[in-house]
This record gives sequence, C-alpha cells and structure tokens, in this order.
Amino acid sequence: MRQRRVALLAQWGHYVVDAARSGALTGRHCPISRVETIAGPRAGALEIFAGLEAGRLLKALSRNDCAVLRQFIPWSFPGSPQIFMAGRYLRLEAGWRDDMAESLIRLGELGEHPHGGGRWVAGKSETGATVIPGLNDRTPHFLISGQTGSGKSVALRSAVLQLSADSDNTLVLVDGKAGESLRAVERLPGVVGPVAVDGPGVRAALGWAVTQMRQRYEAEYHNGRLVVIFDEFQEMAGDVVVADLLRKLAAQGRAAGVHLLAATQHPTVGAFGDASTRRNLVGKVALRVDDADASGVAVGGNTPRADYLLGAGDSYTISPSACHRVQLVYVDEQEITAGENGGTSWRFSTWPEFRGEDVGQELPSKRRSITGDEMGIALVVAANGEGRPAMVERAQGFGIKIGSTFGRRLHTLAKDTSGWLNENGFAICRRSDSVADPTNVRIVANVW
Repeated sequence: MRQRRVALLAQWGHYVVDAARSGALTGRHCPISRVETIAGPRAGALEIFAGLEAGRLLKALSRNDCAVLRQFIPWSFPGSPQIFMAGRYLRLEAGWRDDMAESLIRLGELGEHPHGGGRWVAGKSETGATVIPGLNDRTPHFLISGQTGSGKSVALRSAVLQLSADSDNTLVLVDGKAGESLRAVERLPGVVGPVAVDGPGVRAALGWAVTQMRQRYEAEYHNGRLVVIFDEFQEMAGDVVVADLLRKLAAQGRAAGVHLLAATQHPTVGAFGDASTRRNLVGKVALRVDDADASGVAVGGNTPRADYLLGAGDSYTISPSACHRVQLVYVDEQEITAGENGGTSWRFSTWPEFRGEDVGQELPSKRRSITGDEMGIALVVAANGEGRPAMVERAQGFGIKIGSTFGRRLHTLAKDTSGWLNENGFAICRRSDSVADPTNVRIVANVW
C-alpha cells in the first residue's frame, strides 16, 4: 500500500512541476527547485520549493478551491485538497481513497504508551513517527476540537486511559453532555470521583480542582499532576461560575502542576466564556470541524485548515514548536476495561459541595515579591517564546538567581502579561539580539 502511495505522489509531483515550468499555472515559466513527497496514513503531501515564485504559485494553485490543481492531478480526492505556505515552501495536501488509507491504528501497534512526564501517545504522523504530546511548561493545557464523527471522543478516552496508567496523575472528569463520552473511563485508576455532568456537579468538581491548585500555591510545593478533562465545555459556557473556574485553571494551573484537557464540538470564540481561557490552551488536537472559522480556533491560525480533514481520527496535533498531521490511535471498550485493572475506588462518591469562599478570588500572596529586574528578564523570555530554563540562564547572566518554584510562577506571569500587551495593542520591541544591553527592549504602542 505504501508503495502505491509513493508512486502516486511521484506522479502527482511530476504533473505539477511540468505545468509550472511550462507556464500553465502562472502564465509564465515558474522554476521549482525541489519537490519532496510525504506519504502519510490518511493523506499525501508535496512540499514544493519554488523560491521567489512561491507566492505566485500559491495564488494560482489555490484559486477557486484548488480547481486549477485538480486539472493536473488525475485522481479524485475524498474531501478537498489544500495548499498553503509553510516556511520557505508550499505544502500541498490531499487525502487518500479508502483503499489506500490507513485509518485504524491501535495503540498497541505504536508500542507501549509512555509513563511519566504527563505524556500520552496521540498517533502516527505522516512520516510514520509516533507523536507523543505532553503536559509540561510549554504545553500545560490542550484544546481538543472535532465535530461528530471526527474521532474527538475516542481521542479523549485514549488520553485518559494512558494518563491513568501513571500513578503521578490525578484525574478529574467533567462532561457537558451527560457523560456521553467520559462515563466509559470513570473507573480508571487515578480518577478522583464520578464524571461531573450537571451544573452543581460541574461547579463542585472544578471548584475542588481550583481549591487543590490554591493549596499547592500556598504550600509552594506539589507532588504529581492534577489533570482536569472537560468534554463539551461549551455546553456550560453560559454558567458564569463554571467559566470563571475554567479561566482560573487555564491561567494559573501551570506552575502548580494543574493541567486541562478541554474538548468541544464547536470551537468558536464565544465557546470559552473568557478570552484568556482560549489563549492559555496552547496545545491543540484539531480534528475535522465544520468550517473555516471553527478551524481558525481549533488550530490557532488560518492554516492548516481543519475543516479539510477527513474525519475518523485524521488530525493536526499542534504545540508551540511543531504541527503534525496525525492519524490518532483507536482504543476500544476492551482496552479500557483492561486498563481499569478490576476497578478503582473514588476519593469521592459524590463531589463535595461547591463553596466560593474555598476557591477565593486570587492566588495566595504569601511569598516574596517580584523585582523589576526579574520581571524585565521574564518579559524578554516570553516575547522570544522561550521556556523557563532560558529565563534562569538569562537571569544568571545578570547575577540574579531564580529558583524552580519561583521561576515557574514568574514565567507564567510574564507569559500572561505578554499576552495582555499583545491583545491590547502593545509590542515588545528589540533593536538587536543582544541581551546584555538593558536599553535593547522597549514596550511600545503597536503602530503597525
């Protein structure tokens, strides 16, 4: 099957190159220096290096929903092909027919799932690699989006099954659609209590998680991860208490080892209840969605287009540094039952009643204050998209020592501050790449 895919891609690339060089695409000779082929499980891709002509070629190939492209590639696509700029090259994708696609990949086929680090096996990338996301400083929270039939519920249950196998993880399950997708995994190890499904239950479960987060900050110490899995959160977006608890978890959880997997069928801007919640869901698993607007929220940008995906586990799995087209693994009821290992005892048979005074309004302030020098260094690091180790290293260059607990809090605060500045029309500008010159960085009104 793979040989058929590779041969078809080679033919596809040959037709596109000939058409570009003859002027049939752009009206004039368009030199293509290199074409690389990628034969993924559900789709094939060409990466086309066209130099200064890349923009003109992109415009020609994408015209009228790739109508020109279809004239040069002699087979029918399931769904729509797409072409977009990716770095210095054009990327052209199209799905395989059913007889050529690899649409069912089981977890066991990709090896044993990872233990530790808040990691789980997502699936197989288009290059055949196993893609393993993780809950960490760079991706503390994930947004999982996908319409009915896209494979969202299977992806969520797969993540819960694998995270439950790590004794360092404590899991809170919340389902905005009466437990439709998460009831099947509520008896896995590490799950604190029953799936919360109605208003009072959801407020109680999220309130307990926020209270745990607060206690971790007060102790300035935490052991293990607390992971909140919230399916169909948009169903509760109108509940102001739920929206605020979700905001707290997304904005403040990172430094306390509290993480969020939030899933929705309808990824719209209004689904989150608060803009900061959406901004803090930096990891993405985008399955097929309804339209371009939903795709923009699901992937966090205009491209690639998640509404062009093929469904049934075809996804883009995205972190701040990488985007992979991935066929997600499939787990069934038998694998979940085996993972239960005879069942587990919940900490709560019913969730403790939600009390707003337990949650509080702000995080505890029982710690040393942040100096201007520390915040300045942290803002530069946030503007560069760097992690906590880079912040510690830069601080050392100025003779400032930053410990791990304080560093997590400082790095989180700087990222949130940088995000606020960007959203409100300011930019952090640098005259050069030097970090030794204290006058190098300025916060200015974004006049561009």
